[in-house]
Amino acid sequence: MGQGQKKADRAWREAMTIHLDVNGMMAAMLGEAGIQEDTFAALQPRLQAADAALQHARQSGTLPFYDLPYQNISGVQALAESVRQECDALVVLGIGGSALGTRALARALLPPFSVQTPVLHVADNIDPASFGALLDSLDLSRTIFNVISKSGETAETMAQFLIVRQLLQEKLGAGAVRQRIIVTTDATSGYLRPLVDREGWRDLIIPAGVGGRFSVFAPVGLFPTAVAGINIEELLAGAAWMDTRCRGTEVWQNPALLFAALQFVAAKPILVMMPYSDALAEVSEWFCQLWAESLGKERDRQGRIVHTGQTPVRALGTTDQHSQVQLYTEGPNDKVLVFLRVTDPERELTIPESYPEVEGLHYLSGAGLGALLRHEQRATEIALAKKGRMSCTFTLPVVNAFTLGQLLYLLEVATAIAGELYDVNAFDQPGVEEGKHLTYGMMGRAGFAEKDAEVRAWEEKRQGRFVV
Repeated sequence: MGQGQKKADRAWREAMTIHLDVNGMMAAMLGEAGIQEDTFAALQPRLQAADAALQHARQSGTLPFYDLPYQNISGVQALAESVRQECDALVVLGIGGSALGTRALARALLPPFSVQTPVLHVADNIDPASFGALLDSLDLSRTIFNVISKSGETAETMAQFLIVRQLLQEKLGAGAVRQRIIVTTDATSGYLRPLVDREGWRDLIIPAGVGGRFSVFAPVGLFPTAVAGINIEELLAGAAWMDTRCRGTEVWQNPALLFAALQFVAAKPILVMMPYSDALAEVSEWFCQLWAESLGKERDRQGRIVHTGQTPVRALGTTDQHSQVQLYTEGPNDKVLVFLRVTDPERELTIPESYPEVEGLHYLSGAGLGALLRHEQRATEIALAKKGRMSCTFTLPVVNAFTLGQLLYLLEVATAIAGELYDVNAFDQPGVEEGKHLTYGMMGRAGFAEKDAEVRAWEEKRQGRFVV
């Protein structure tokens, strides 16, 4: 690449850079209800400690999600291209972090309402009505199933897998399983690994140390979206571009640090992510798991009871201006609104000139539908500010793989920083395990009989009580 091309490429990246506007959280705009700018000076020692801890972990290799933007993806791309020729549908069998990132990317970057080939389905729940209907709709001879579980013991995904395996054997013969199954799992451990090695299934590796909710840039998210036609090179380039911006301890230069610090200082128990873009609606779903599971902890690193973490809530503009914003503007002042705003939508529709005698309609004449959407977002932001309610806004120039890569990477880094500020482990989820173990007991898994006994005792205690 020549020097001129490098300059042009950098100019394009700068034009595609997303930005974080936090005016709606600051005292300069909100008065006493906002955050004073000098607050960050007092917080600086804590920010420096957080940054030092995370950079040490990154350099020692214990937080590999940081470096996923720089991985070699040739193997993922080659397999994805092969699979594109083999199937009319790719079905992801995964849940939580094995599904939400893929859903977010697909919703944002694939054409809405189009029937493209291959079709990407994400079967991330085990309701037999919907999962059965999906299976009934498929031509199994032209369908590939991507089974995603790092441990190989995710009950929901493994149950789906066993059903699919039997169905393939019955409909297409035993040999079809090897052709129709691709497994994404750990390289050396877990229940799926020996099955992969024994059965000869094609497989992809989830890097060691990358947890589910931080795996959108791993093969977990890259492979199915590449099969669907998303440019994963551009996605990773966006993440790498954001990585260059998310370094250092100067909050006005590091957007991930600024976002985490503001949530920590604001100390609001609820965070509402509200995209003003249908394409970004699933980003809120993905973010809710990332933020909730990472920061919602009973104990800090010293083992003290803290019950910390913000509760993330999903909303969609303008839809939820008509269902939730009343609460946000006049209800409890316990929330931060995080808007996602797109400057230049992919498409614009002009509202036609009509009814000049009806001012309640005519004022819309000649305006763009996208312009109305953007005005609605700004109006909501101002209305909140007038009531002393905090908000901040991520602005994307357009929605494409490069800008989305930036946004998701920024939010991952911000989550890691927030974990340091709250002094909790942002990379475990102990609160999820008890429910899993109780389920194992009820399903008769060996070694969990005492959990089954706990459930039986619970059911006996509640039987016939407080039910109308």
